[in-house]
Amino acid sequence: MKIRFFAALLGSVIACIGHAADWHVNVESGNDENTGAAPKSAFITIQRAVNLCGEGDTIYLHPENAVARQMVKISGKSKFTIEGNGVTLEAADPLPEDGWEMLGDNLFRRKLPQTRWDRHLLIVDGTMQRMNRTQSSNSPNFPKINDLKTGEFRFDNIEGTKEGWLTVCGSTKNLEWSVRPNGVATSGKCENVMILKLNARHALNDGFNVHGECVGFLFEYVKGYDCFDEGFSAHDDCEIRITEGEFWGNENGVADVNRAITQYERCIFRDNVNTDVLLWGKGHILKSCTIKNTTTAAALVGGPRTEGQKGFIIQAVDLQIIGDKPDGGKARVRVNGGKLHIFISKFENVDFVPDGTEVEVQGSTLNGEPLKASL
Repeated sequence: MKIRFFAALLGSVIACIGHAADWHVNVESGNDENTGAAPKSAFITIQRAVNLCGEGDTIYLHPENAVARQMVKISGKSKFTIEGNGVTLEAADPLPEDGWEMLGDNLFRRKLPQTRWDRHLLIVDGTMQRMNRTQSSNSPNFPKINDLKTGEFRFDNIEGTKEGWLTVCGSTKNLEWSVRPNGVATSGKCENVMILKLNARHALNDGFNVHGECVGFLFEYVKGYDCFDEGFSAHDDCEIRITEGEFWGNENGVADVNRAITQYERCIFRDNVNTDVLLWGKGHILKSCTIKNTTTAAALVGGPRTEGQKGFIIQAVDLQIIGDKPDGGKARVRVNGGKLHIFISKFENVDFVPDGTEVEVQGSTLNGEPLKASL
């Protein structure tokens, strides 16, 4: 089957971009008063380089595998590349060890600004504590203060102010608090942007949040993990290709909605809270991807959600879905409406329900048996 909506994307994603200028950012030792023209005169903020770059330019991040407590916004910019060099965009900031008010044995609190959308992530010794809370309406309440266990927390807004009390149980050392909504966020009309080897974690919203009319985007070797909402999410009229990505520890590993068109190649989705792969956009391809469904989350959920999605389609090529839940339960795959094409794929320990969906199958198996379109 021909996927027309990727015809232009697959043939020329960024290949036509000419090389114009290099910009360098050192997220540890740079200075925004520098020229940014060479590693020794690097900026310190990625946003400064993005604001200054033109078509054909490349932004290089340094040092390799560093942590940058920054957010990057791309709006109305086209035809440039960010070479992330393994840098991680960290949405949380460290909390001071001192200055806490002691409430009782092992209980401490401090006043902090209220967080956006009233979402809260505390990172304890490098491990994100979600407290089982999600953006959904049935998200559980925080435990009462005296019921908090070591490593747990609660946040109470102070009425009439823009502040609240963060209460933690346990040590006040090595704590971080999420304060940034996204790692990378786009808006407006942008074309042919390539983002390589860049990671995003602990965002109050998404690791990679793609809005606007973003066409010809390529994300390669990216990781979005331990975010309150999604590791990666495409919206609006985006046409995006993601290769060699990995998304885990989020509410949804990825969630593409509205009229988004996305193609995932050689990506891994695992260990998410609600859904590993949520596809509610216009059209989607999962090629040589693996969904390792290890939690109570659904493995794959998709289908049209608006009248503008009458041509909704998911194409799975060499897709592997593995149900590996602690209780032995099956991974859930639900596609409601539209078309689902499955080629040479393998579903293991999966409960597959294509409700009202037109299914085409070729050379695929479900729980060790040939997968049939009549299911």
